[in-house]
Amino acid sequence: MAIRSAVVALAFTLAAGLAHAQQPITYKSAIVALTDDVELRTQFEDTLAAKASAHGYDVVASHTIVPDIRDARNDRFLETLSKLGIEAVLMLRPAAVGAGSSLESVKGEVSPKLYADMQKFAKKVSSSGDQDLIAVVHMAIYIVKGGKPELMSSGAVWLDEPVTDRPEAIDRLQNLMLSNVDAVRPAIRNRLGLPPLDAR
Repeated sequence: MAIRSAVVALAFTLAAGLAHAQQPITYKSAIVALTDDVELRTQFEDTLAAKASAHGYDVVASHTIVPDIRDARNDRFLETLSKLGIEAVLMLRPAAVGAGSSLESVKGEVSPKLYADMQKFAKKVSSSGDQDLIAVVHMAIYIVKGGKPELMSSGAVWLDEPVTDRPEAIDRLQNLMLSNVDAVRPAIRNRLGLPPLDAR
């Protein structure tokens, strides 16, 4: 496969789904792409939200909530999420492998300590330009119930073979993210005390 991943327990994530005793148990969630490139942010959030919805997740693109990405790093953002009933956040930092850097260095440039603090992680906005080919996405999943973010999982996905253009790169990266989310969903649901997906 042309994509590899290193994802640590990736996924609860955008939402938890399916029915239990006739009642669906879901977590409404927001996707936040940490880039000040408005076009890239909109494209990344909207296309991933559409794919996640097709996988049964209840998601919203954050640019529809906070048009300025800088607002995702303050307490007002958490208050807004709470008012909208959003209980989980998937934060994504797209990164390009530019001149003088290696894929290995870009994959490892987010520390576990930085992942652990949602507001600090939100400050680390991607420096990728509007023509850069996205090769790595750092991700962190937080539960924000009660107004205090709790890190649920973190990691990264990356391309390891060439692609023809940025849309193809984003498509492949997003597909990999969702496959990881789906694969570990049972473990994360168990950690949250939710019933298995096959519960009736």
